[in-house]
Amino acid sequence: MIQKEKVNLSNLYKNDKFKAIIKKLTIEEELNDEEQSFILSVALVFLNHYDSDKRLSTYVEFAYFIILNYSIQYRNYKPLYDFATEFGFFPISKYIIKNNLLQNLSIKDTLIDDYMEEFSYQNTFIQTLEQYDIHNKILNDENQEISFIAPTSYGKSSIVLDLIKSFDTRHNKIGIIVPSKSLLLQTYLLIKKERLNFKLIIHDEMYNNEEKFIGILTQERALRLIDKYDVSFDVLFIDEAHNLFTKNPRSILLSRLIKKNKIKNDNSKVIYLSPLISNSNSLKIDSLQNISEQKITFNIKEPSLFEFNDNKSYIYNRFVDDFFELSSYTDYLNYIKQTSKNKNFIFLRRPLKIEEFTKKLYAFIDDEIVDDEIESLIEILGKNVHSKFYTTKFLKKGIIYIHAKIPDQIKEYLESKFKKIGSLKYIVANTVILEGINLPIDNLYILNTHSVDKNELVNLIGRVNRLNEIFLTAQSGLHKLMPNVHFLNCEFSRSNSNMRNSIKKLRSRIFDDKVSNPTLENFDIEQLDEAQKVKIERIIENEEFIFNSSNSLRDRLKKYCIENNINLFYSDEEKLYDWLRDRINLINSKLDKWNEYDVIDKVFILFVSKLDFIGDFEIERLKNKEARNFYKMHIENSHKYTLNENINKTYQYFESIKNTDDSEFYIGESYGEKRRESDRYNQNAREVYVDLSLKDEEELVNLAIVKLKIEDDFVAYKINTLVQMMYEMELLSEDEYNLHFYGTTALKNIDLIKFGLPSSLIVKLDTDNQLENISFDEFGNIFTNEQFESYKTTIDDFLLFQIEKFI
Repeated sequence: MIQKEKVNLSNLYKNDKFKAIIKKLTIEEELNDEEQSFILSVALVFLNHYDSDKRLSTYVEFAYFIILNYSIQYRNYKPLYDFATEFGFFPISKYIIKNNLLQNLSIKDTLIDDYMEEFSYQNTFIQTLEQYDIHNKILNDENQEISFIAPTSYGKSSIVLDLIKSFDTRHNKIGIIVPSKSLLLQTYLLIKKERLNFKLIIHDEMYNNEEKFIGILTQERALRLIDKYDVSFDVLFIDEAHNLFTKNPRSILLSRLIKKNKIKNDNSKVIYLSPLISNSNSLKIDSLQNISEQKITFNIKEPSLFEFNDNKSYIYNRFVDDFFELSSYTDYLNYIKQTSKNKNFIFLRRPLKIEEFTKKLYAFIDDEIVDDEIESLIEILGKNVHSKFYTTKFLKKGIIYIHAKIPDQIKEYLESKFKKIGSLKYIVANTVILEGINLPIDNLYILNTHSVDKNELVNLIGRVNRLNEIFLTAQSGLHKLMPNVHFLNCEFSRSNSNMRNSIKKLRSRIFDDKVSNPTLENFDIEQLDEAQKVKIERIIENEEFIFNSSNSLRDRLKKYCIENNINLFYSDEEKLYDWLRDRINLINSKLDKWNEYDVIDKVFILFVSKLDFIGDFEIERLKNKEARNFYKMHIENSHKYTLNENINKTYQYFESIKNTDDSEFYIGESYGEKRRESDRYNQNAREVYVDLSLKDEEELVNLAIVKLKIEDDFVAYKINTLVQMMYEMELLSEDEYNLHFYGTTALKNIDLIKFGLPSSLIVKLDTDNQLENISFDEFGNIFTNEQFESYKTTIDDFLLFQIEKFI
């Protein structure tokens, strides 16, 4: 919203008549005939102003808000039909005609209906005029770098698929870079369905010198592919490209990937995909880049923004920047119950708070659900997870919760069930929901906005009433074009926060590209204080070193540590590189003794022992023999046992130390309740311990579930990075490496694990003699025989879900 628009709308709002009518329209209070005519005339005036100055896009949004609200409230769809047809919002026009919402259909309307078929995408959905035009522009855009910026659910996937199909033989090596493993699998399944003549790889180690492949990869895996196999991509699709802007190690890896690939392949194309970028120039790594921007400006969804505060509800009109009181409620739980719909997403940030709130919601809801699907799901979770997993209880009232500290197998399974089972009404989650499958959500409650910026809010809101749910499902309706978003001031909000400040961020749909990534061209180092500058300058120096280093052992070690973020584990980088060089030389002189050690002990000797400049507390813990023994056991168990067995083993371990002097157990910040000071960490001691002696059986079981995930992540993102480095430096044998990473030296098992199948599932399939019924085709896709299809009918739904994600 530009200043001119703000000023004009503010001045208009000073008019008593306009103010009274806009309030009535916003709170759905009945307008008389004269008021209806007046407000529709106002909409036409704003549309005329936009026609004379196309920069005034907020005027169109305001006119659309008026017409959409009016048409739905009074079930008079002629104004909405006329606007949608004239403005190219063809999905709305088509919906109105298809559902007989016009009283009299003229010959002109019939001709328009036929004309709109030209905007059908593969006979599946109708595109807006802007969508259709941008889609065609991208397919015909010859620029090396293109950005596609569009609201959530505006055809990103179809753009990717159509571009791949349009590429000629110059584009044989394609990378689709996704920010998470969950999105990796989702994208893989989408591409696999198209049966393209490419080998599909989702892990760098699946590459086998293919000349033609599509790599669906995280930035980490894509960089390893480039470095290890000296390969480059002809095309890179960067999904959620706005992630480049943030200042975190993964964003720097992403910009490094783009730069490295460009150096290796100067003719490569890059396509940036995002709903949250204001200016594509913000994506530039250097000034020589020319990014062709293709942007969908208008969003046909106009959220209804509500606030709950002091037991009263309000609705916010972003155009006049005012809140209008609606109703009173006894408390926030009562508000949720009375305003909830079929599928409700309740947002909280911290996993522990998610569980606390879910318990409160469960206790508040009286009636249990009588549903065979729910009963079956409770039984399956009891068998495959644990009978005392909180969700098995919450399901009885239509509630589930997910967050990043729940094992992926459970999280993804619960998401799929929320999508399929109608009686599951509430999902309580954090931003992990943005990384999973697209869920049917028609109501959003935000209970905490701490550290949630405008972009994240817009991304969350975009999950509510996706376009296919509005226009293609049996439960559709034009009211879903105004998704309900509720901001609740309650005990789970920060005491010093004000939800209104967050709501007001949504007044304008114009984004500020906050470039915090120091490797991007538009990063401004002068905005920082001196201490921050020193840290940023170090990052910049490290990036320059990566591209200009020599081949000495120390430089190779330094380069590897920077590229894999190992340097971030230590407070003195230069000391680290000297230590590693000297230590590796010593190890090579005494290989026989070195080979006697276990992999975890080798990690300790090379990266932990005798070092007083470790800055990462979790790595520091490996100085304790008990911690090393724990991780040896944890890694072995993760390869050997089912999820349920590993949860039980962890629970039994908790029980064994519950009433001992070791009852204060390290759990991490997400679930920590107590501080434990030490000589090194007393000043910055955080709540990272939990007292097991205070926990009952149910609490210990659920702590065991999250502990498994926390440790899996620590192993995957920290220990395994160190193990990978030892392997690259030829300090581990291939068998040692495979046994550590995959729990086996059997190549077929390893290939299936690289493909994404959990080790515990491979063990189950091996035990049931089913691995011989699984094969890979010439494109690297898994296929099975009739015996395996018959086997699938004998297993429960949880195992079947794990299999059918990949096979």
